[in-house]
Amino acid sequence: MKLFLLLVIWVNTCTSLTLPSTFTKCDKRKSDFNECLSKAVQNAISQLAKPMEKYNLPSFEPFKFASLSPKSGKQIRSSSMKFKNYRIYGHTKINSSKVNMNFEDNTLTIELSHPELRYEIDYEAKGVMMVLPFDSAGLVTVTSKNPTYTLKFTLEQFVKNGKKYLRVSGTNMMIKPESMTFYYENLFKDKALNDEFNKEMSGSWKEILANFAAGYMDSYAKVYGDVFNHFLEVVPLVDLFEGVQ
Repeated sequence: MKLFLLLVIWVNTCTSLTLPSTFTKCDKRKSDFNECLSKAVQNAISQLAKPMEKYNLPSFEPFKFASLSPKSGKQIRSSSMKFKNYRIYGHTKINSSKVNMNFEDNTLTIELSHPELRYEIDYEAKGVMMVLPFDSAGLVTVTSKNPTYTLKFTLEQFVKNGKKYLRVSGTNMMIKPESMTFYYENLFKDKALNDEFNKEMSGSWKEILANFAAGYMDSYAKVYGDVFNHFLEVVPLVDLFEGVQ
């Protein structure tokens, strides 16, 4: 099965495709280009409840990836915590979108607001927290209310088989939620203690998000940059936009 998937990806990277018929192609020459692009991006993402394997696009319901790499080895409190198997639900439900494509500095900025995003992540934890030793594993659920994701992709052109393509050379990301809640299952055997810990975590969501951004946001942004790159590998520049050469 893995060999088949690798073969599909290899064939796709060697074959140029036009934009999916259900996607909107915007005209760079028109004054409402970025407005068109905002609607086009929102429309495209809303279709990713199922993968588009032909275009190397995964499902966004849920959006899955294995792990994130920290910028520096940080510990949470007096413990060692490891996270894997990220599943994110809610990406295809979008309240508003704002997209700007700057052809002069080759950047694409995408701002998306969602009613809710839910993250389900497997964790392993060992150490001491609140003076209590623990050694546990399970599921952590993070619920983010009304988050706004801002992704800025730095792009560069290259030529393949006589056609111009774009690729992502850098990605920056910011996340601004209205609120966040955390729930670790089975972190502590005592349910009352476990609930109290989760309540404390949820009350400190701003600090936790800031710590996450400092240590993991670059790695998280790269996950989306890689997804976008896989799509750009198979669709030439002239098939992404009208009015380009």
